Amino acid sequence: MIDIEELLIKLSSHVATCKSSSFVCTAQAAFESWFRVELVPVLWEFKYSLSSIETNYTYPSSKDKADLCVRDRLGDIVFELKSFVYGQDSNKKEKYPSQIKKLEKLIADQNVLQVVALTTFIGYSETQMTNYMRHFFASVQWNIIGPTRLIKQYPLNVSVASIRK
Repeated sequence: MIDIEELLIKLSSHVATCKSSSFVCTAQAAFESWFRVELVPVLWEFKYSLSSIETNYTYPSSKDKADLCVRDRLGDIVFELKSFVYGQDSNKKEKYPSQIKKLEKLIADQNVLQVVALTTFIGYSETQMTNYMRHFFASVQWNIIGPTRLIKQYPLNVSVASIRK
């Protein structure tokens, strides 16, 4: 399993070393794919091998895909990532709750050990981000940290939410 506080620390540390981080963490644009890629070396730090990280995970009884899955001998760890940019997110705000519900249902699967949602925000006030997180993760079972700055000097905020067995 992944400790989400440790995940956030490792992600912040890793992103700070990326040459493109000053752009990604300040631009008024969504970079979900970039975060998906940069999450892989962070997962390596948790001792998950490249061969255990899947980018083509399909939800059971569905055609829908999750962003990443770690296939561990103890069970799967399934990730959803979502990037919100102020003024550009009407569709995402409507769709994200259904993705969260899929994760909530997935934790009941005997092969799933943990579900993780990584959410980034740029251009939002602290109050707005907190309200969105409360709305998205209304279920009491979520363990949530953030939103907090990913890198102190840049305006991109991140929140990590998880349900573990």
